[in-house]
Amino acid sequence: MWGQYGDIMLVHGDNLISQTIQELTHSFFSHAAIVTEPGKIAEMNRFGFQHYDNHYRQGPRPFVIYRHRLLLPGSFKTPYYIGRMRVCIQDFVNNPPAYDFFKILDLALKFILTRDDLIRDGEPHIPVSLLMAAGERLICSALVDTVYYQAGIDLFPGRGSKDITPAELASLAEGKNPQLYMVYKSPGA
Repeated sequence: MWGQYGDIMLVHGDNLISQTIQELTHSFFSHAAIVTEPGKIAEMNRFGFQHYDNHYRQGPRPFVIYRHRLLLPGSFKTPYYIGRMRVCIQDFVNNPPAYDFFKILDLALKFILTRDDLIRDGEPHIPVSLLMAAGERLICSALVDTVYYQAGIDLFPGRGSKDITPAELASLAEGKNPQLYMVYKSPGA
């Protein structure tokens, strides 16, 4: 099973950028996407908004698919939420947003400044190479949060959608009352 419309896909990356995101957020996952039509996903990457075949299915990168509790079968509002998600995704297809590199730097600074190993002589020391490496895929999670918010599901009440990370999306599947339930786990995830 590859998920239904609106399911959240979290992906583990193995490149330098992904590893930096995983280290900064203390998460196995470094990328997020939304399952749409059968075999398709919507995601943000360095090229901006993309809606295409789910290339992760055949690739080597481990991933999981989560379903929000309000999208579980039997919920009478599931068709309503999915319908609103479809409208939001179609709006992005018609008017694709650009990738927000400045937000990446903002989030990277927030994470980096909390690390003790990046302090020299009592002052923050932030290598430019680390700032650049922190960037490529973090804003993907903002797409997921925005689509859910536009559909009427506020994943993180009181927070802006651009401040959400893949690690925080994964945290919604934890605890006694999780919001997300795993529906698929690829080998290695």
